[in-house]
Amino acid sequence: MSKRSVPKKLFLLGAIVGCLFSFGAFAFAVDSAPAGGELCKECHAAEVQEFSSNVHSKAGAYGFAGASCESCHGASASHASTGDIAAISNPAKIDVEAASAGCLNCHSKGKGQMFWHGSIHESQKLACVACHKIHGGNDKLLSKKTETELCITCHLDVRADMFKRSKHPMRDASTPSGEGKMTCSSCHNVHGAKGEKLIDAKSFNDKCYECHQEKKAPLLWEHSPVKEDCMTCHTPHGSSNDKMLVTKVPRLCQQCHMQGRHQSGALGMNSTYAINRGCLNCHSQVHGSNNPSGAILQR
Repeated sequence: MSKRSVPKKLFLLGAIVGCLFSFGAFAFAVDSAPAGGELCKECHAAEVQEFSSNVHSKAGAYGFAGASCESCHGASASHASTGDIAAISNPAKIDVEAASAGCLNCHSKGKGQMFWHGSIHESQKLACVACHKIHGGNDKLLSKKTETELCITCHLDVRADMFKRSKHPMRDASTPSGEGKMTCSSCHNVHGAKGEKLIDAKSFNDKCYECHQEKKAPLLWEHSPVKEDCMTCHTPHGSSNDKMLVTKVPRLCQQCHMQGRHQSGALGMNSTYAINRGCLNCHSQVHGSNNPSGAILQR
């Protein structure tokens, strides 16, 4: 069909539609055009300066070429031209799932974050920005000065245990010598784990064995509770009892051994089985023994 055979009105309608489509495409291109860090810097100089010194500014070195402010905040041309804060996305002020989804676009393939979905922190409706300060901070971009300080903001019971006399060296390194050698992530993966309590190992015992390797070796005479779960007897965050025990000896032993070859039930205050770590005076090898005389966990 020749051009002359097309009705004049239909031809004009097609021309108008074509112009509108071209204008719409141009408008869309303008609004989605990246404003870039330099344009953002005109109003957000402090944030851009913080961002320039942290690991996110080096995203290109990790295979994320072209990363910029818009990678997390969305298209910013409209916001830059109008100043409307509703025209830009702020992960700290949007839905928790949407905020975390933005982070997981990049942080979903690493071992540390692969169990985030279904983890206790996700189920408690915590977004990544609840703990991390994306524009700056320390090496892990935490919102607090130290990792321990951040965790005990919510876990106040753990904070109390850390000040008991028998504990792991978890307090801040500025405290007396020996402290600060461990952090919460020494045992836990806060982004999710296979095991209970976000333990970064297959089991509680496997995590304890990473430091206490002498307790792992096969033994001729084993103490069954020891091989089942270290926390049957110990509390890891701190205790008022010696060796971080959940309760004092011999009361701890009596939870299972109420009557044996000698009196071990309700003991008098002066009983030799109740004072000076009674049970351990004879049964000192509670974690197991290879000694021929260790059938009842003696030396």
